[in-house]
Amino acid sequence: MSLPVITDELIEALDQVFPNRHPDLSLSDREVWYRAGQRSVVDYLIEQQLRQKETMLTNRVLEN
Repeated sequence: MSLPVITDELIEALDQVFPNRHPDLSLSDREVWYRAGQRSVVDYLIEQQLRQKETMLTNRVLEN
């Protein structure tokens, strides 16, 4: 499946809303896993954005 272009602004906003940090031990196990899942989506989008940038760069090199 191909995703729409993932912008730097989107990644920055999601990174602020769902930062990569250690879990708060005062939270329930369920809440810790929920937050980990949220962050997992951000990490997935970061990886997909890197792939998109690599593909765009490769395509530009091949065109020239």
